[in-house]
Amino acid sequence: MKIISFGRLKEIIGSDLEWEAENSDELLNQLNEKFPELEDLKLRIAVNQSIISENTELKNNDVVALMPPYSGG
Repeated sequence: MKIISFGRLKEIIGSDLEWEAENSDELLNQLNEKFPELEDLKLRIAVNQSIISENTELKNNDVVALMPPYSGG
């Protein structure tokens, strides 16, 4: 799958990544292991342009976006 990131997360991870994980929880665990700076950050995850709030199965052709917290008005 392709991982894209924004804001502070892009500074930590760098350019877009190709990654493999069975689900979003496993993906976060792997990323936290590789990039320990992520552990203390709250982030939002979108899979194929839909924000998820629970563990979600991931497929090889998915695009996962990691987004820092944001607020709107």
